[in-house]
Amino acid sequence: MTTSRSDVPGRSSPELVASTPLRVEEVMTRTVVTLTADQSFQEALALIASSRFRHLVVVDTAGRLTGVLSDRDLLRFMSRESHWDGATVAGVMKPQPITARPETLLSAAAAEMVTRRINCLPVVDEEDRVCGIVTSTDLMRVFHRVQEWIEQVATK
Repeated sequence: MTTSRSDVPGRSSPELVASTPLRVEEVMTRTVVTLTADQSFQEALALIASSRFRHLVVVDTAGRLTGVLSDRDLLRFMSRESHWDGATVAGVMKPQPITARPETLLSAAAAEMVTRRINCLPVVDEEDRVCGIVTSTDLMRVFHRVQEWIEQVATK
């Protein structure tokens, strides 16, 4: 038996397509917690420990991107350094991270993240000012929604 996409109850193909995000700006987190490179390692650690997110964006005084710091970067640093007192974000962050623009297609963002084995892309404007962040979790939410719909069609 062949099933058409429009056979899914309550979800026709045009409705799903129209409501499925296509660009990074549609799924990115717009409120981004940022640090500066001169802030302490311990400040970064406290922020990650007290929050639900796993990535911090490092900016200069003009809000331009200078680096990214993940919970894994913090753990790696802690495992190899015994004294954190004088450590700063600059010594732990990944400088010059791969980025996306708000208009970047989600498929391109996902491909970049998979190819480079990274879990976030800071989103920057034309002047490299941070305007958001897209994470693997954001992309998985979209994937889940589309996959669920595909499974409904396939099992009908």
